[in-house]
Amino acid sequence: MIVVLFVVAAALGTTTRWAVSGRWGIFGTWCLNTTGAWALGYFAGLGDPIMTVIGTAGIGAMTTVSGLARELADLLSRSRLLATAYFAATLFSGVGAAWIGIRWGFT
Repeated sequence: MIVVLFVVAAALGTTTRWAVSGRWGIFGTWCLNTTGAWALGYFAGLGDPIMTVIGTAGIGAMTTVSGLARELADLLSRSRLLATAYFAATLFSGVGAAWIGIRWGFT
């Protein structure tokens, strides 16, 4: 059963990433990564093994480091300031969202 849940969660996460990034581009990637950071923080606080599978497969497939790297490289070719701002926004929003998720997950 865990394997089936893992496959379904990974498929849903990948499909979500593809749809959102395709529709909203760089903003979509930022939203997915920030939302994923929050969700992983929240699930970490629950401690349930099923939440670990959902977090690893579903949220892991939805968030994208490679997409972030690709977008940073594209922005860097156009403007160092834009690339730096996007990286900082992703970093700070992700850490902040994870912190909020952890706080909500433990209450």
